Amino acid sequence: MNRGERARLLRIGCCLAVLGPASLARAQFRVETRVVLVDVTVTRNGPVPDLTKEDFELRVGGERTPFRMLEREELPVAVLFAMDVSGSTYGDRRRRLAGGARLFAEALTSRDTCGVVVVSMAARWLRDFEACGSEVGERLLQSAPGGATALWDGMILSLAALERPRGRPVLLVFTDAQDNLSWAREAHVRQAVAASEALVYAIVAPPPRVSRAVRPDSSGMELLEEVTSMTGGRVIRARSEETVEEAYQEVLRDLRVRYVLAFTPDPDERGFVPIEVRVDRRRVTVRARRGYTARP
Repeated sequence: MNRGERARLLRIGCCLAVLGPASLARAQFRVETRVVLVDVTVTRNGPVPDLTKEDFELRVGGERTPFRMLEREELPVAVLFAMDVSGSTYGDRRRRLAGGARLFAEALTSRDTCGVVVVSMAARWLRDFEACGSEVGERLLQSAPGGATALWDGMILSLAALERPRGRPVLLVFTDAQDNLSWAREAHVRQAVAASEALVYAIVAPPPRVSRAVRPDSSGMELLEEVTSMTGGRVIRARSEETVEEAYQEVLRDLRVRYVLAFTPDPDERGFVPIEVRVDRRRVTVRARRGYTARP
């Protein structure tokens, strides 16, 4: 093992040590699937409301599959905020980031839970899953920024920490889409997202300045676009510091207008199984997860 490989393993070991034993007990992907949930957003110049089960067609592995449509009220959400607090996050950006998270958390219900992970040189738990509220934003304000960003490492650990029994898992990432420290590669991120049941959103704000440590990187944005769309989520771009809080509200609106389809998977399926959702309406855009990973 060369020096670079040892350094990468040391970093991930440090990440796991910071998360702690209680979090490691949760940091396991589910090993079996009895019901698969498919979050669906339907838009045409805005959300399309009042669709019924008869308006949808679900195909799993190319085959038309029976499903039931759940009421959103049946599914409390477990939101994990994964926040980039590297050296590019400071001052007014940090205040707006915390303010947006606070407003988002306060708009959720008493049945929902929120957790916070902060990411810079390593991922660190800032708040375990508990009732949502203004404390989410306050904890972010208390975290000290600094250093480079291990974004992909943080996303993988965050996905592993999300479980359905705590509610419908939602990963909400805030980042400038720059990763300059992770041991994980793009393929690892794709695999983790494909294996997860989480609905993933990313709010991306450009770095406040360009330096040797933070350079424009289109590949980071492309990966975020790809993996969020795999789950039925999306990337929302905050063009300026003033629009960060509004970006949070866009995610909240999506969660409130989504449809949730549930089906029982074929126990003989193995590996990644594609999913397609069709809607019997003209000129609509449908966002839904692209598949699920069947496990033995």
